[in-house]
Amino acid sequence: MDSNLIYAKTPTGDEAVRQSTRVVQRNLRMVLVQVDGKMSVEELSAKIGNPRLVQSALRELEDGGFIAPTMDAVSVWEESMKTAKQEAAQEPIPPMSQFSTFGPKSLGASESKKGESAASSFSSFGKPILPSPSPIAEAAQPAVIADMHELEDRSYRSGMSVGRKGLLAIAALLAILLVAVIFYPYQQFKPALEASAMRMLNAPVKIDRVGVTLFPSPSLKLVGVHIGEPADGKITEVRISSLLSLLGSAPHQVARVEASGATLSANRLVALPMFIGQAAASHEVIIKKMMLDHLQLTLGDSLTLNDLFGEIAFRQDGSIEKATFETADRSMLINAQAGSQGLALSLEGRAWAPFGTAVSFASLQAKGLLQKNKLLIQDIDTTFLGGILRGNWLLDWSNGLAMAGDGTLSRLDTRKVSAAFAPSLKIDGDMSGTMRLRSSGGDWESLWGNLETVLTTEITRGAFHGVDLGEAVRRSGVSEVRAGSTKFDRLRSTINITPKQVVGREVRMDAGMVTAVGQFNSTINGQVEGNMAVTMQTSVSSQNASVRIYGVLPDLSATTRK
Repeated sequence: MDSNLIYAKTPTGDEAVRQSTRVVQRNLRMVLVQVDGKMSVEELSAKIGNPRLVQSALRELEDGGFIAPTMDAVSVWEESMKTAKQEAAQEPIPPMSQFSTFGPKSLGASESKKGESAASSFSSFGKPILPSPSPIAEAAQPAVIADMHELEDRSYRSGMSVGRKGLLAIAALLAILLVAVIFYPYQQFKPALEASAMRMLNAPVKIDRVGVTLFPSPSLKLVGVHIGEPADGKITEVRISSLLSLLGSAPHQVARVEASGATLSANRLVALPMFIGQAAASHEVIIKKMMLDHLQLTLGDSLTLNDLFGEIAFRQDGSIEKATFETADRSMLINAQAGSQGLALSLEGRAWAPFGTAVSFASLQAKGLLQKNKLLIQDIDTTFLGGILRGNWLLDWSNGLAMAGDGTLSRLDTRKVSAAFAPSLKIDGDMSGTMRLRSSGGDWESLWGNLETVLTTEITRGAFHGVDLGEAVRRSGVSEVRAGSTKFDRLRSTINITPKQVVGREVRMDAGMVTAVGQFNSTINGQVEGNMAVTMQTSVSSQNASVRIYGVLPDLSATTRK
């Protein structure tokens, strides 16, 4: 199609603009309204913004006789005008036309008046827009332009009005729904929710407030959930997702429940049906997953595990399928499995410092069992102070706090051990042996402060800094030896550690040509008193001496004088 071609409406097209039933296709009518006898095909395409649609519509309109190229349209209009004049001269004008709103108000004897009346029979809005040399068409052109613009503006305003009303109606409906959701009296559901939670947890449940939250997703919000006795547990906020799932009849399938800021006692935890392998007593609500954040687990009255994050997956009967807990710094991961004897635990630690102590476990794997008033950790296998520690540990909080444990040590770095437990003691070497410990106290600090430990150790390829036993024997009591160090190949001892003192018995040191046997006693402030029977073996003789060791760590004195 020639892009410079200019189309104009024919009388049939002009009539079709006024009568919407003549051209009902939206694209054809849109293009027909825009045809004005002035714009070329290219300009018309640019105005509508779809050249392919414009050209296709122009072809169909031209085939239907609604439009024609400009020169052809002029011929059509002139022929139409002649026919109209002849009919007007032969037939009287109906009286009703005198009152027509859109035609002339009076009829004269002049030819121009008759022409206007005849032309009005083609359009109630005026004459079509045509670049025709006919005086009648030229006189009618301004009126047609005005009528066409009025038609376009009226259609545009009508569309805008309908669209605006629709948007306002939708906005009003959403506002009403939002207000209804926010201000609905959810508090009336509190008794039913408390009763359902009580049957599920097998414990009394009280809820302070029931509401709804829309962010980050629409959820039913329970504020201040109290479980059992005041010391048993409290949850700051519970969010139940899938509000629509709570409608209708039971059972209600809840995809996700979020509990934030929960404080729960270990005894209440292991008493819950889901944590002892029992199915839920009530099947009114079936929870698929529960998320816990900032959970505090209390062991007795004085020990608390803070900032635990967890995820619990449930079976259809309400029992636990999988439960995972993790510390905030991700240093300890705990997998829990419900059982008839208690909650079975699988522990995995990475750079874990227990309860904020200075000593950390580089890596840890262990099995555990959580019961009422008791936590048993078994099969401990951990990298500890440069070596390996294996053993068992029991914590009891039935009456205050009490603990007991045993283990084996393998190739611990003695310098790290002394730095952690006795900073003033300077000793090097690899430590191996066995360990037994026990303690009791009112809180965690006093529990470790009252610790009693028995160590049976063997240190190899090391050195004791603070005294030189060989030099003390060589001086034969002439003078004291202060400070120095004693190297050894092997040092064996049985050490009893109490809150007041450290006692070393059956101490035996082998250092090549020098051997020593004895014992020592050290107070809590580092005051040392000990006696060692030292034997120095040379190629020609053997020298024996009793060496007294005394002083305050880390620098000691040694002498052979009585």
